[in-house]
Amino acid sequence: MKKNKKNKSYLQNRSAKKERLERKRKERKKRLRIAKIKLRQKRKYFSKYAEVIAPEKLTLQLGYSEEVLKFIALLKKLGTTEDIINIRLHKVTDIGEGAIGMLLSVMNELTLAGIALRGEKPLNTTARNKLEMSGFFKYMRGYVSPENLKTKNIIIHTGNITTSQEELEPAMPQAMETVWGVSGRCPELFGVIGEMLRNSCDHAFQTENNVSWHLGVSHIEKDKTVKFSFVDNGIGIIKKYYEDNNWQKVKDYFKSDAKILENAYKNGIASQTGLPWRGEGLPTIYELYTDNIITNLVVITNNVYLDFDKKKFEEIKVPFSGTYYFWKVNNSCTPAYFA
Repeated sequence: MKKNKKNKSYLQNRSAKKERLERKRKERKKRLRIAKIKLRQKRKYFSKYAEVIAPEKLTLQLGYSEEVLKFIALLKKLGTTEDIINIRLHKVTDIGEGAIGMLLSVMNELTLAGIALRGEKPLNTTARNKLEMSGFFKYMRGYVSPENLKTKNIIIHTGNITTSQEELEPAMPQAMETVWGVSGRCPELFGVIGEMLRNSCDHAFQTENNVSWHLGVSHIEKDKTVKFSFVDNGIGIIKKYYEDNNWQKVKDYFKSDAKILENAYKNGIASQTGLPWRGEGLPTIYELYTDNIITNLVVITNNVYLDFDKKKFEEIKVPFSGTYYFWKVNNSCTPAYFA
């Protein structure tokens, strides 16, 4: 009988001990949960947070570019005041390759500045698929549907000056194959992309540590077309020109920034004004266009928008701090590849 009483007492004590431990565990868990909530509230209170909604037409085509440049300029501005930026693309119904590269470029700049970024993909299926297939999510975290992983599209990106031009080389044979059905080299196109890269590395940034550029290559195989975009977040071509001692004389000669840049590409400024002037390889880029190796050449830098196909050379209200190029290669171009 005594033994049974002892066993019963032991079991009751053990059960009571378990209950006490469970109560303590739950109390600790509750305290921890409350502490986490308070910490989140504290962070929310002390962190500067901003939300930015992208325009529906996220494309740099003439007519839509101003809204996109406003969006990019706002992101850059918020990068100087906020700690967290939520970039919402949910309303986007049309997204262009160049705008993707420009967005990635500014997001990279914000990340390097220590800004925490959040985001939201387009709800529109076509726009979302295009973003996923662009190569954007190689550099920004996000889920990519399995069917959108199988793509030739790339965004080659570097945050420093050490990237070799050879890293760009594999993109050329793939582009030639899409357009001409032959995997071959295109020295002229490869050389001009190298010229853009050198301009960014040598002239666009104050220090080598800040160098950042993006080359986007998008294949539209059903149209036998490859779209290229190149963007950097440097000071821009026009702003770089302002550092030249002969700037004011050149400005007086051409009257507007748009005219200066148009002529810098078409003819080279020195040949027209007689002033010592380095064109930084701009005529070489234009020559690729006039030789019909590329088509649809567009340049946006600072307060200037140049569309050589549409013959639109104008100053824009919303400047872009950096330099952006866009062009295509399709079967209307002159084949310039070597198998």
